[in-house]
Amino acid sequence: MAFRYKLIHHPDAAKEYQEAHDFFLNVDADLADLFKEDFKAALRAIATGRAAGSLYAAGCAARWVKLKRFSYKVFFEPEGDDVRFVLAVISGRRHPSRIQSALRRRGR
Repeated sequence: MAFRYKLIHHPDAAKEYQEAHDFFLNVDADLADLFKEDFKAALRAIATGRAAGSLYAAGCAARWVKLKRFSYKVFFEPEGDDVRFVLAVISGRRHPSRIQSALRRRGR
């Protein structure tokens, strides 16, 4: 599988992933493994250009990919022709205004 885009992660996105993984690990180790598997699949979809995430809000370049079995979404922005900047890993159960606020703080 050829990767079309290089991924760069915002430090807070990496922290959010780790916190979510740790949460699922405390619930059940197998659940944490499923979360990790879904997360890697979402990153592969972004890196290969197969991610079909749509624009999150008008005037915002951020796009998202939902994890297959979890409510979490990986938000990212295109940066040039060959880079995708991963902004956040946020539960889709959060209020949209809190998600938008987090994305605004992390935008480039």
